Amino acid sequence: MAYKDLRQYLKRLEDERELAVVEAEVDWDLEIGAISRRAIDRRSGALLFNRIKGYAPEYRILTNPLGPGSPIHALFSLALDLPKDTPVLELINWFARKSIESVRPIIVDRAPCKENVLNGNEINLYHFPVPRIHGIDGGRFIGTWHIDVIKDPDTGWVNWGMYRHQLLSERQVGWLAVPAQHGASIYFQKYESRNKPMPMAIAIGTDPLSAIVASSGLPAQTNEVDVIGAMQGEPVELVRCETIDLEVPASAEIVLEGHVLPHERAIEGPFGEYTGYSSGGRFPRPVFHVECVTFRNNTILTMSNMGKPWDDFAILSDIVISAVLLQELRKLGIPVRAVYSPPPSLSVIVSAKSQYAGFIHSVASAIWSAKAGIYRPSVFLVGEDVDPTNLEEVFWCLTSRLHPSQGIHIQREAPGQALMPFLDDATRQAGRGARAAFDATFPPDWPAEEVPQIMDFENGWPTEIRQKVLTRWNEYGIR
Repeated sequence: MAYKDLRQYLKRLEDERELAVVEAEVDWDLEIGAISRRAIDRRSGALLFNRIKGYAPEYRILTNPLGPGSPIHALFSLALDLPKDTPVLELINWFARKSIESVRPIIVDRAPCKENVLNGNEINLYHFPVPRIHGIDGGRFIGTWHIDVIKDPDTGWVNWGMYRHQLLSERQVGWLAVPAQHGASIYFQKYESRNKPMPMAIAIGTDPLSAIVASSGLPAQTNEVDVIGAMQGEPVELVRCETIDLEVPASAEIVLEGHVLPHERAIEGPFGEYTGYSSGGRFPRPVFHVECVTFRNNTILTMSNMGKPWDDFAILSDIVISAVLLQELRKLGIPVRAVYSPPPSLSVIVSAKSQYAGFIHSVASAIWSAKAGIYRPSVFLVGEDVDPTNLEEVFWCLTSRLHPSQGIHIQREAPGQALMPFLDDATRQAGRGARAAFDATFPPDWPAEEVPQIMDFENGWPTEIRQKVLTRWNEYGIR
């Protein structure tokens, strides 16, 4: 089933008991943030706040739209219209398979997001209950679960991404665009070098698949909206913006239209980020000038409470980043059993049989050259017998097979991402970092008799003994 909008998805969550509707009046200033973080810790699913202090009841806030449920990936599975107990590896393989399919969108003339239209001086973004989420945040953040829509001025490639947005004034919004990400380098840097403003739209409160795919790090020249159409089994409905040459999801709750001006910067940050820390610091960053706002009646502002896993992004990224990187390795013909990027998505674990001396370098180079892998500073290669989603198995493998002096390969002066908590301010501003590849596999040229034998139920006993034990298990009376 394709969810036509966010509200259909919420109805499904309510039916599955993964949505709590909060009728008590709550404060946009930190209280909602603290409530949603407590709900994350308790695996309480999504929260819909219907009464916000200082705001009319037609303005609501949805938090934890993919938040941990029961089981932890329940909401993500439901967003894909899969059973809520779908195993993680199945989710990864499903996303990897669908991410290379394509269904073009359609343009519609009438759209729910156009029920209200404001232009110029009519706009005051403080009319929406924009939350201040964490105690350390530099302000109120209107963009934490949304889609940025931008078009390459040369190729026409339209990218849907998700970059945080701090509310700076009634009609100005900050934009954290990490320099090496395509949202800034391929698009904004082109416009800025030509001294031209860059058109951009921010769609808030879309259907769940749109937000998921916008955050996935799909390869360059891939239009995310085409992949979303393939995943939901029918074209995405788009509507043209009022003031700029872009199209946005017709069912979005709120759409902000405007331009990012060249050579203009304003102080942005800090913000509690997906790394689990206050990340990115407080630095001058590009400014988005809002020239038109369209929104639905009884609008819902979506909010993600980034922080120590598991939050929405952790649940999203461990599936989509893993899936995209799995597909990249397959495309290059590198044989792997599975790929997993556990939260907070700073590392990648690859389960594979080491094919030749230096196989770790082929794996790590493939990951670091992919758009979805450039900012994953740690790559771990574990044996094909290891389930990369079972971190107990991964830790056992690392501590027993990783050679302390020969198995760790460090790459210096690598691209660094501003949100990495282990970087100092000077390194962060310079965009520099480091990466490491960990080879926790036995060397492929070892003679078979020298390879240590794994001692578990599957490998430690002859087949006939294992079968005998399984057949008689109920006789033993072991709970």
